[in-house]
Amino acid sequence: MDFHTILRSRCLITDGAMGTYYREKYENSPGAPELDNQTEPQKIEAVHREYIEAGADIIRTNSFASNVKTLCADLSGETTREEQLKRVYDNVQASCRIARSAVRKEQERAEKTGKIQKEVYIAGDIGPIPEQDDGKEAEDILEEYRTMAKAHLDSGVRLIWFETFSDFEQILPAAEWIRSVSDAFIMASFSVNMYGYTKTGISMRELLRTAEESSLIDGIGFNCGIGPSHLCRLLRRQNLGKMIVSAVPNAGYAERIENRMVYRDNAAYFCEALEEIADLGVNMIGGCCGTNPSYTKKLAQTVGNRPAAKRLEDRPEERAESEIRYDNNPFIRKIYSGEKAVIAELDPPFDGNDRKMTEAAAVLKQAGVEMITFSDSPMGKMRASGVMSAVKIANQLEVETMPHIACRDRNAIGTGSEILGAYMNGIRNFLIVTGDPVPSGDRGSIKSVYDYNSVTLMNYIRQLNKEYFSEDPIAYGGALNYGRANIDAEIRRMEKKCRAGASFFLTQPIYSDEDVERIRYIKSRIDTKIICGIMPLVSYRNAVFMKNEITGIHVPDEIIAQYRKDMSREEAQAAGVRIAVEIAEKLRDTADGYYFMVPFNRARMIAEIMEEIRI
Repeated sequence: MDFHTILRSRCLITDGAMGTYYREKYENSPGAPELDNQTEPQKIEAVHREYIEAGADIIRTNSFASNVKTLCADLSGETTREEQLKRVYDNVQASCRIARSAVRKEQERAEKTGKIQKEVYIAGDIGPIPEQDDGKEAEDILEEYRTMAKAHLDSGVRLIWFETFSDFEQILPAAEWIRSVSDAFIMASFSVNMYGYTKTGISMRELLRTAEESSLIDGIGFNCGIGPSHLCRLLRRQNLGKMIVSAVPNAGYAERIENRMVYRDNAAYFCEALEEIADLGVNMIGGCCGTNPSYTKKLAQTVGNRPAAKRLEDRPEERAESEIRYDNNPFIRKIYSGEKAVIAELDPPFDGNDRKMTEAAAVLKQAGVEMITFSDSPMGKMRASGVMSAVKIANQLEVETMPHIACRDRNAIGTGSEILGAYMNGIRNFLIVTGDPVPSGDRGSIKSVYDYNSVTLMNYIRQLNKEYFSEDPIAYGGALNYGRANIDAEIRRMEKKCRAGASFFLTQPIYSDEDVERIRYIKSRIDTKIICGIMPLVSYRNAVFMKNEITGIHVPDEIIAQYRKDMSREEAQAAGVRIAVEIAEKLRDTADGYYFMVPFNRARMIAEIMEEIRI
């Protein structure tokens, strides 16, 4: 079956929602409709038949959540992986049987009543596997996708529809396997927000480009996440190129009523927006959450059998992409010109009193520090906002500042708002970190978020730079864990960050000759800028604490030996300055700059170190 020809011949109507409509139709249904594929198939079939009768050209199998997490929640912990995958395979095959039965019975009914029979196509629906919750390895995840795809293919389905994804990371390996065993049409559909970004920070424009450049993907779509009007506006801004494109938005935005998400009945409004979308040259239109057969019927009446609209392939994009240039950023200009940059880190206060932080920042500026960076609740302990601290010090002292952004504490909306707010206030540099975990004792009451990790957040900022900030872009860097046991794995992680647009890396404090050599090795393997961390130790107790309680930092015994328990404050600080100067000299030929971490706001120690090494 040549889906390329079929989908270009006219605008096809897909079915509407299964999940939300199923719960509406069968009020006592306790869980996901996929659980009923083998126990109550007649219920699933009834929904399919309603959509076919309403005029759907394509129905999706009831297999969106036919994964191990959904289907095997009732199985004991001793269940083998093979048994879990067998349950997935059997469930998906059951969904295909139900869909075929629904198509056959509706065609038979049409024949008996004298109605015109039309071809109804079946798409094998595959949704994202919730791998983060299960801690699965990449190969396990791919194996599960292969199992779902194989069950569809073995049932004769030749249109595989990956639906509601946020990036191509899992789709492409699965599509490569499908390509190796079948000529099935592969559709990839993504959920974006009203600004056109997925939850991992990928823009519609980049998704379209990736799909068009890939030999594995036949069509791309957008479903769920937003309502029809927002999706129409976003699609108008895109150059759809020559790809097969689908648009399957939600009915609108749900309201929470008695702990249920309820969509208003707005079929007429929905169909008007979808008619506009069809006029953009979209090949398939339909409904996602909140839609039902009445929506499909109106779509079929207004858009059904309409020839596919011609696309304005020369439609200008909202903002042409260009190379990201940092001509206005003195920090980036300096490190890429071969000069050493000096930055220093301050911890925002835990009590809202900024006096010590401000005094320390003033000392650092006077000493010649070019940029002051502010941590974001390190070690999972609450402190004042790093962004607000950076804005305050930048405005008050007229010095460049760089806040850290930890992915741990904010959802995608909060993170985006924080970055935009900082940009409005003149912040142009960020350190992007995944974030230390919440201490175990607090985990019962404090939840980590992690909508992003450091790489996906970098990708999001990269898209902001391309689409909105190209004239004055944000520069951002990542953390370098040089102490990782598998240093080559860390280098591969750095390469991912570089591809996501990272311009530099900051390291943890360096103390040992072995770690200096590790930095040299990393520099020999990857072409990027590394700003090396130096934190002077202020006492014997501080040195022992760093050695024994801070993961990933190696303080050698010969450094501990330079401190005594009975040292005065002045003697201990002098030792800390001396050791820091020695480390800086060892790094002089390797580091692209120095990243001083200020212990306990003792900024004058940093001033003394800088005077000694004459940066």
